[in-house]
Amino acid sequence: MLHGVAEGSTRKRSRVVMEGDDGLQDIQDDARSGNSDRPEEEMSVLAKPLWSPDSVPRMESELKGLIEYVRRKPQLSDANAAFMRDSLRTMLIKCTREAELAFETESSIVDSPSRSSSISGDDSKDENTAVEWYAVHDILEAVFRYLSAKDLSVARGVSKDWNKCGSKPSLWKQLCLRQPWRSLETDRALWSLIDPMLDVKDPDVWRKVYPTLARRKWWRCKLMKTNKFVCNLIVHQIDGESLGDNFPSTLTVERRFALMHLTLAMLPINSPLLYFEPETDGDKEGLEGFIQYLIRRDRAGLALEQHRRYIFIPPCDYSRDRRYEGKSLLGGVQLSSAHGFQNNI
Repeated sequence: MLHGVAEGSTRKRSRVVMEGDDGLQDIQDDARSGNSDRPEEEMSVLAKPLWSPDSVPRMESELKGLIEYVRRKPQLSDANAAFMRDSLRTMLIKCTREAELAFETESSIVDSPSRSSSISGDDSKDENTAVEWYAVHDILEAVFRYLSAKDLSVARGVSKDWNKCGSKPSLWKQLCLRQPWRSLETDRALWSLIDPMLDVKDPDVWRKVYPTLARRKWWRCKLMKTNKFVCNLIVHQIDGESLGDNFPSTLTVERRFALMHLTLAMLPINSPLLYFEPETDGDKEGLEGFIQYLIRRDRAGLALEQHRRYIFIPPCDYSRDRRYEGKSLLGGVQLSSAHGFQNNI
């Protein structure tokens, strides 16, 4: 019954608004004073504010207000989302109560079921429902973008609608790129390196790969070549023995050696494997130039540390043996032992 009145009200309001803002004000004044020859039901609708408590614009305004509040405070972007959940609960309780009051008011206006049923139609009902669904989900998605992966997973369990919205690839892609794994957007071969079982055509691939990415260690470091700055790097450990939390802030390539030595057991197939990507767009040129430098000389680069050797590996047979068919830079790590480094160069 209420839905029929609401839909009829929407159509009448649309027709009145077309008469102009000034005309609408006069009509509403007449409706409130009772001086009008319009049908009683239409005048009762016009006498009320255009923005009802139980409406999509009302809910949209409340949600936008919350989002705008967060945007004005950048420090909240990395904070716990508990305050947003509390705000949403409070808003829903408040809007639900106001909707109940609106329902009681609307019910008192309707004289009979036949009048309200004559106002509505199945086609307009389906159309309005679809519009409301998309409007609410757009706002919900905007809120979900501020959640951590853990909170987003919890939100997906609230209802079927929240699960559908919280499973959108764009949300999980954003979380993956924050890890940061920016190269996943451009280097398709990297997916196979991370998990050969992943299907990049799967709509849920970003959500499925996130737990794997979240477990992987990564560091920032500066790449130098004979005391000359090359670029800033993001370094990911793909597999192999854990390198722990300590990683050099600077790696300086001091020596080079032939790539053929990589396949002669200098680096065992189970040794720690690294993937290098530029930290920013401004670092891409430096990294690409360094890769081409190694390819032209058919060499791998070597950075020495007290307990480790870091080996920079351009695309070659060794990288393909490690399931990587791409064009970026891999890294191998040779760990020290009680008897010194294995296979000294």
